[in-house]
Amino acid sequence: MSNNDNEYGQETDEDENGEIHCPFCKTTDSCDHLLLMVDLTFRHAEGGLLYDAFNARWSKIVETADDPDFDEKEPFDDLLQEVDSLADSELSSSQDEIPGMSSSYNYYFCSSKKKSMLALKAFVS
Repeated sequence: MSNNDNEYGQETDEDENGEIHCPFCKTTDSCDHLLLMVDLTFRHAEGGLLYDAFNARWSKIVETADDPDFDEKEPFDDLLQEVDSLADSELSSSQDEIPGMSSSYNYYFCSSKKKSMLALKAFVS
């Protein structure tokens, strides 16, 4: 895996400073377009409009798994597929701030605040 690939083999979309820019407003801060920022390594949402709803659904999936050999990868990827279907853009990054402690992130964006709100409504229903 190269320095520009995350654990899923995707090329990262960071700028030369390691920052992700919203593809719609170009900010590096949280904006109305950010639907979800998710840590792929630890399988946890860390920001965006879907933050609470995503973590609640993911927690319920994990808590209700009856199989002691439950493999989180497929259901987590299925949940991400649902988010991806609601988003207009997806970017990825790999953050290596502490040696030996790195995480891969995906960022999902909608093109407008209205579309983000519709995506939230669809995700929670």
